[in-house]
Amino acid sequence: MTTELPERGAHQRGVYLVEFAILAAVFFLFVFALLELARAVYLWNMVHEVTRRAARAAAVSDFSSASRMQGVRAQAVLRAAPGQLPLGGGISDDYVRIDYLSLADGAGGLPASVPVTAMPACPQRNRINCLTDPHGASCIRFVRARLCLPGDAQLCDSVPYRPILPMLQMMFPGGAQAIGLPVASTVVVAESLGQSDNSAFCP
Repeated sequence: MTTELPERGAHQRGVYLVEFAILAAVFFLFVFALLELARAVYLWNMVHEVTRRAARAAAVSDFSSASRMQGVRAQAVLRAAPGQLPLGGGISDDYVRIDYLSLADGAGGLPASVPVTAMPACPQRNRINCLTDPHGASCIRFVRARLCLPGDAQLCDSVPYRPILPMLQMMFPGGAQAIGLPVASTVVVAESLGQSDNSAFCP
């Protein structure tokens, strides 16, 4: 005596489709989360590289040339022209802040680096200022590059992390906006600042 198995109905095929859709959604969410995690590690390391590139270039670039300084910022975010850092979530050359520091006498006679209060007109004038008074407020001794939110020149607010896909906001407790990228800052010794033998002298 044989028994015939009941044929699978349309409702059973529908169950399989639902199961496949759920598993596919979980799988793709896992893949996107893994890619976002890799991008987060990339950005955590890249913010330091951006400031390093900016500081090194600014130490040998003419600070009195707006176009040259714009080029320094663009190159820092891996661009040949103004633009955004690849996979940077909106981080552009506008986020790169370059400061010039002097070496003033601090508390107890120890030197301390402070922002230059009166910028020299050109690199040659800076050289003269430093020869005249190495601890003067118009003598650039160091160059500092930081990654800050554009806006207030006095503050350097941490740049928030922005995931590529909005649905991945749930990966971050309190939201991705609550998580800031590391406060990257690089300080190097000011070198030529763009000065050369044929540079035009300024007053």
